[in-house]
Amino acid sequence: MLDIVKIEWLKLRYYSAFWWILGITALTYPGLNAIMLAIYHKAFSTMKTPEEKGKLMIGNPFGFNEVWHTVGYFSSWFVFVPAILVIMLITNEYTFKTHRQNVIDGWRRRDFIMGKLLDVGFVAGLITLIYIAACVTIGLENTAAGDQRGRAGLCMLVIFCCRRSLSSLLPF
Repeated sequence: MLDIVKIEWLKLRYYSAFWWILGITALTYPGLNAIMLAIYHKAFSTMKTPEEKGKLMIGNPFGFNEVWHTVGYFSSWFVFVPAILVIMLITNEYTFKTHRQNVIDGWRRRDFIMGKLLDVGFVAGLITLIYIAACVTIGLENTAAGDQRGRAGLCMLVIFCCRRSLSSLLPF
């Protein structure tokens, strides 16, 4: 398994298109949400009458607990960028015939598929970390200091991460 990871890393390390698209993804997720946050603040600041402000009784969509849904929605507009990245990784194997070379070198088909799944898992993990970082950053900036729901949202994140970490240490 470690050999598969090393070989996949050798393929990705100098693949500039992979790093460019990954960088574009890392910029579009927080960038789009920052733009939508600015639009929200501008729209809210221009409201003068109580009736107009009353329409926003739903709360702050960029504060905790709602930030998870809001950032997820706006980030989903660019979900095709990581999908293009994964498609590019797999099609390059067939374009440059490295999948054949891997089989000639002694890999089984299962090893080849496992390598591609590890690539997809790597990309998905990075995108998830970018999403969490965007949510926490935007949520902390837009949650009022005395808002109990905001503290509960951040506590839920910490508890969720701890539980996932502990469950990954336990055997199946």
